[in-house]
Amino acid sequence: MNLAVRPPLDRRGPASFPPPIKGSAGHVSFESAILKGNPWDDPHVREVSYYLPPSGRTEGLPLLVDLPGFTGAGWMEFQRPRPFQETTIQLLDRLIRSGDCPEAVLISPDCLTALGGSQYVNSTATGRYADYVARELVPWAREKFHTGPTGVLGQSSGGFGALHLGVEFPDVFQAIGSSAGDAAFEYSYLLEFPKAFREFQRAGGPVQWMERLFTDPSFMKSYTDPPAAALDTLAMASCYSPSRKDPGSFELPIDLESGAVIPEVWARWLAFDPVVRLSDERVRNALRRMRSVHVTGSDADEWYLDVGARMFASEARRRGLTVFHDEFPGNHSARNPRFAAMYLRMTRALGQDAA
Repeated sequence: MNLAVRPPLDRRGPASFPPPIKGSAGHVSFESAILKGNPWDDPHVREVSYYLPPSGRTEGLPLLVDLPGFTGAGWMEFQRPRPFQETTIQLLDRLIRSGDCPEAVLISPDCLTALGGSQYVNSTATGRYADYVARELVPWAREKFHTGPTGVLGQSSGGFGALHLGVEFPDVFQAIGSSAGDAAFEYSYLLEFPKAFREFQRAGGPVQWMERLFTDPSFMKSYTDPPAAALDTLAMASCYSPSRKDPGSFELPIDLESGAVIPEVWARWLAFDPVVRLSDERVRNALRRMRSVHVTGSDADEWYLDVGARMFASEARRRGLTVFHDEFPGNHSARNPRFAAMYLRMTRALGQDAA
């Protein structure tokens, strides 16, 4: 019996041994006046990561603002990839080198908070992260690199952030790309509440649970485990339902005795849901101003964000808006097919000014 096998090397993809990027990448320390004095005293000096295209030319090129997902920061995308995985920066560089994608400049911020993420919204609990990106970082990048039209795109929480910033700042952004962005909250967040409730009960309450997180986070094993649901619920509450009376604190959407959803707090969350927001004429008008609105998902997403993308696209089209929608095989983490589609559509939509 011959047990020798040979790998099918002719089937290797570009992620097996990604070549060095032909463009250039780096990090800049940025001191934010907007984040200074934020309620949690999280750092106001943050690294902003950037990518410049192979030609070295930046004037008039599209500026892409890439918003990382929950617990992510821009600098993480500029690290060496894991085996068989290509970072989104390497992906963009490869698409540009191949000639499929017009050249572009990309920046990616660090908007982490003490609980893992800001959702890129302004909150009296966490700070003004929407203003930080739109009113500080984008003007800085446009002045530094002399770029042209600006698009905002992101993964997961970053995809939500792209939709949020796009409709809140249509004077700043001209295109939106959402990769598995948080949407249709009743299909995603709502399913996490029972898991979070059990975690708080075992710990003696949400404050005790956070104390454990801050002192020994090693119990956080996987992003699909119950502790991750607890962290997600706490972090989202800090963004969507901050206390109106006590800066730095926030209201949970579940009763800590019964586990029942608290309708008035849940309503505050739903006011951020991209699908729900389509009923607002101001939001629809902002979307009409975009050169491209593109939502994507994967058909085995653990939080059913593929359904959220479908619902957003369907409702937007029903209301007369133009929205592009793509769906790919894979789970929530299978983001590079989604990012490839977004990079191509966004750079082509924005790049006409640089032609």
